[in-house]
Amino acid sequence: MNILICDDSAIARKVLSKHIMLTSEITLHYAEDGAQGLAILKEHSIDVLFLDLTMPVLDGFKVLEQFPNNAKSTQIIVISGDIQEKAKQRCYELGANEFIEKPFKPEEIAKLLHRYGITPSSKIAIHNHNRSLTFSEVIANIREISNVALGTSAALISEQFDRFIDMPLPNVASLHHSELQMTLQDIVNNSEYRAISQRFVGNGINGEALVCLHGNELSELLSVDNGEEQITTHEAILDISNLLVSSFLSSFNKQLDINISLRQPIVLETEQLKVALKHTPSFLKEYESDIFTIEFVYSAEAIDLKCDVIFLMDNDSLTAIKSILESVL
Repeated sequence: MNILICDDSAIARKVLSKHIMLTSEITLHYAEDGAQGLAILKEHSIDVLFLDLTMPVLDGFKVLEQFPNNAKSTQIIVISGDIQEKAKQRCYELGANEFIEKPFKPEEIAKLLHRYGITPSSKIAIHNHNRSLTFSEVIANIREISNVALGTSAALISEQFDRFIDMPLPNVASLHHSELQMTLQDIVNNSEYRAISQRFVGNGINGEALVCLHGNELSELLSVDNGEEQITTHEAILDISNLLVSSFLSSFNKQLDINISLRQPIVLETEQLKVALKHTPSFLKEYESDIFTIEFVYSAEAIDLKCDVIFLMDNDSLTAIKSILESVL
């Protein structure tokens, strides 16, 4: 039996492969993006495909749309953090046999493997809580956790606005202090941008979420009527920002089994930013060196609106996350 695991996350590929009992009859193939996955499907007779949706180069939806004719008998199991109902429906319409949400439960995968004639591994994973993670391992883990959190967040936003949300790939990296000031300068220079700042803190993690809303249809979206009275633009901006940030952090908390609390969001007025940029903005004073960031962009289908979200943290917060990861992995 030929099995293909197509996922850009090395962690996800490793975890899933560990659940499969390797025998002389099993051959595992791996792909880091959709383009590699399609190439393998064309070259080999794949019996079962485990497919992620959010990948670089070519995402899972494109793989399903471009599925090669020689692979029509392949059983397709989508395992993704994108849990929007519209995403699931689209997968089934494109030929998927199963849809499993990340992070998956071991017993759930075991039952799934049995259904497709794959013997689950009987080995019990032994966690080495004393092993120190390298910087690249920490970043890879945070990226995968962020990817799952984005799926949860996108599902809530999709339900709220009845739109399919294009799942972004999270960018996890260090951002120089000057680069962040350039981002703020772009907000000042663009009259369409609306910026919101929201503090979060807990478990040794201390940071700020910066949300930038922009697009030609932003004003239309902000004209919200709750059935009783017209919601002000200011209130609508805060509501959208709070939904974006809180839904992401809620999943992030759950996966790490921690509690990070949110402060009230604050709209960053353009005139205030102009003054602040002449000095150091108040919410950046503690970030004098490189800043650890999780950055992504939400965009909705059939609407000209984008939501840029950046989670900013100091080096102490990154150290705290590293310690938490080492205790749970």
